[in-house]
Amino acid sequence: MNSKILRGALATLVAGSLTLGAAQTYEQLINPPAEEWPQYGRNVMQQRYSPLDQINTSNVGDLGLAWARDLGFQQTHQGSPSVWDGVMYVSTQTGVIALDGTNGDVVWEYSSPNEGEVITDSAVRGSPLVFDGMVFFNLRHGVTVAVDAESGEEVWSAAVTDAELNEGFSTHPIIADGKLVVGRTGGDSGGAPGKIDALDMENGEILWTFDIVPTDPSHPVYDTWTNPPSWETGIGGGSAWNAGAYDPETNSVVYGTGQPTPWDRVSDARQDEDGTVSADLYTASFVSLDVDTGELNWFHQVVPGDEWDYDQHTVPIFADLEIEGEEHRVAILATTTGFVLVIDADSGEILAGNQVANETTVHLGYDEDWNPIINPAARFEEVGDFFRVCPHFRWAHIAPGAYSPETGLLYRPNQIGCTNFGADVVPDDWQPGERAWRAASGPRDESMWFENLGQITAVNPVTGEVAWEWGHDYGHDAGPAVTGGGLLFTTSHDRRFRALDAETGEVLFEQVLTAGSRAGTITYAVDGVQYVASIVGMGTPGTGNIPDYNPNEVSPPVSGNAAVFVFSLD
Repeated sequence: MNSKILRGALATLVAGSLTLGAAQTYEQLINPPAEEWPQYGRNVMQQRYSPLDQINTSNVGDLGLAWARDLGFQQTHQGSPSVWDGVMYVSTQTGVIALDGTNGDVVWEYSSPNEGEVITDSAVRGSPLVFDGMVFFNLRHGVTVAVDAESGEEVWSAAVTDAELNEGFSTHPIIADGKLVVGRTGGDSGGAPGKIDALDMENGEILWTFDIVPTDPSHPVYDTWTNPPSWETGIGGGSAWNAGAYDPETNSVVYGTGQPTPWDRVSDARQDEDGTVSADLYTASFVSLDVDTGELNWFHQVVPGDEWDYDQHTVPIFADLEIEGEEHRVAILATTTGFVLVIDADSGEILAGNQVANETTVHLGYDEDWNPIINPAARFEEVGDFFRVCPHFRWAHIAPGAYSPETGLLYRPNQIGCTNFGADVVPDDWQPGERAWRAASGPRDESMWFENLGQITAVNPVTGEVAWEWGHDYGHDAGPAVTGGGLLFTTSHDRRFRALDAETGEVLFEQVLTAGSRAGTITYAVDGVQYVASIVGMGTPGTGNIPDYNPNEVSPPVSGNAAVFVFSLD
């Protein structure tokens, strides 16, 4: 039997052992029925594509509000709902709420008994994972939970992270070959060296751990650090704090990793004796891991010795692409520095790479061997230095992109401004567990901005050719959904829900909502009716990122409670 088929068969057997009464197979999780959206990217490859076409380019103008529900807390919600068998599961600050997908009535609500032990200060991200009668999710204080999908009763919970370094979770698990895979956060909040774990779905037991930052001196990349990383000193970083993606064909997961910490933004802090800036592997990278063992398959470091907060935390996408006449299973990676890479999922070979951001001043491109070219003039020599960094912090950021196998396009939310970044260092008395980064910002002027601050770019991931761009006056960091009806749905900072033509980018429908949004949109169907759902909610208006903000000309991103809005025809 082919080894890939065998792995799939074994995974199905493992999944079958978890049955609690709901009819959902492992294959239905990998390739969900058209009406379902059981996890963050809908399928395990994080494509955010649905074949549903009841709502399409010819009738989308007839959309109306089906129902809405306030979630009862004010925070910038950066997650997506999940739906299985007519029930919607939505993350809250302290757990998950289950809602009737047709009217928003509460089915059950789970709230952590340890809600006061929140470690990370991040927003709610990712999606609850619905599989075979269970709902799996992470809590911010570092606990993974499994509850019964029908009742919300806890089946098990497992503490995964170490609170001593202020380590926790800022996103939910993904599923891979019968395992839950989680990325920890804590590099920024306490200096914790990054880790990725695989958990047993039966009880949350850790099956393997991949050290993003090698703390063992015998590790082959330990010498890429000038300051030796260790758990005790908190030198490390590299947190895999956003969602990863799973490829069942190669049985691998890919995660993006954060910047090194403590974040001394001066090159001397990371220079070898010969003056070379250390790479600090595997920070600011993408890593591919074997799901069976947790061993490294391949990696690509985008920013060696990162000094500019260019975490490579964007959500990967797996897809089948034709390149020079040959079919390839690939990982599509959008870098925070403004490039789109296409990497062979099995070998790690870079098959294509193109700059999509308007301007890049730090990561200038790649040499003939696909090594990143980092601008030496951007390195900080002493505290008080400033440099014009483009793109502004991150071109691609927290929100996931979407890929349509029908159009062959990647739909990537992005921000395209620049900023004057300044050098700073952590204080001499810094201790592990304390905030592990420092930054300074200089004055802004008209050279910091382009025509749009945020946009969605529809791009051919192989050629880099841009099919269309839709932009507006705000940063755009909300995950889209693309459908078989030829539509792309998204929300935005300007508190509007929109439907765009996936081929042209034309806005075909929009509706003002109650607050700005950085959340992901999904679509699902119940009893033959297609619905489109998204979440709004912002903690603060955040007008500081709008150039020359004038309230008479540009409405501010409206802060307000997290809430679910669901649309349908008629």
